[in-house]
Amino acid sequence: MDKPVQYGIVGVGGFGAQRRERLRKCSAYRIIGGVDIRHEAFTKAEAEEGRALKRYASVEELSADPAIEAVFIATPASLHVPQAMIAARAGKAVFCEKPLGPSLEDCRELVEYCEEHGIPHGHGFSARFSPLWQEVKRLVEAGTLCRIVSVSAATMHTGGFHFGEGCWRFKAGENPGGPLFQCGIHKLDTLRFLFGEGRWLAGVVNRTITSSPTDDAYVLLGEFGGIPTTFHSHYVASYRHAMEIYGTKGDLFITEFPDKLEHKITDLASGFEPVHDLTDTIPPTDAEGDALRDFALSVRARRQPAMSGREGLKSMELIFEAVRIAKPLQLPL
Repeated sequence: MDKPVQYGIVGVGGFGAQRRERLRKCSAYRIIGGVDIRHEAFTKAEAEEGRALKRYASVEELSADPAIEAVFIATPASLHVPQAMIAARAGKAVFCEKPLGPSLEDCRELVEYCEEHGIPHGHGFSARFSPLWQEVKRLVEAGTLCRIVSVSAATMHTGGFHFGEGCWRFKAGENPGGPLFQCGIHKLDTLRFLFGEGRWLAGVVNRTITSSPTDDAYVLLGEFGGIPTTFHSHYVASYRHAMEIYGTKGDLFITEFPDKLEHKITDLASGFEPVHDLTDTIPPTDAEGDALRDFALSVRARRQPAMSGREGLKSMELIFEAVRIAKPLQLPL
């Protein structure tokens, strides 16, 4: 691009700091300013950006600035859609972090408005762009496992025991599906990225482990791209983000944070099935930078980017479908 996209950000601090760092690294954007109720967020941001930033009093004021081409939304999830709609109705390209929002109807309205009015709408899925998942995608498409028989995915942590009462994650209206909505949506997007669109066939949910009105633990059975898939998403089990992919000629065992990739090779002749650690062979990539540069190009071309709001909406629909079909289950402590 000859000239970087000039942007404003709603939520300068918090996750907004991570988003600003990623935008600096991809060299396709220039920040003008932002909105944040915390004075210290601007002080820190100006040190990180190396210059003064314009401090807007509201999303409306930011969106009305003719210097702003795109508005990034990095606030709590319940604010994503209403703030993005303000920017979209002002004609600005919008980029929302995940998850899109706690109301499926409102999410659909935002996505459809942007598509109907030619407003570029990017979405903040990042897991699929990591070198780890890019390499898993390559191995799957190369037929390394031959025919994939089934998949098991997990995303969990013990936040359900530790979130404060005022935290949005403990408010059912702001966090439908609990762990599914907050962090499980990354794994759902990854499943779609690897295997194709999915659906749920059955599921159970436990809401009785903590005193929170938010759901505690889900176990779901479904299929992605025709592959039987189990999905575990908990707020009450030890920290784990992982996937196991089983094939007729081997398996892949994937763990995140820290990243680890292992390949178990099926050998019917010897009966010995070695497990090879491929972690150190994962090639570096800049897939997320490519996606952000594609969004920058979409801002100028007034088209939808590859990682669009529609992609975010598809994963949101899976969350609300899981909440609808999962049967409550009470387990002994």
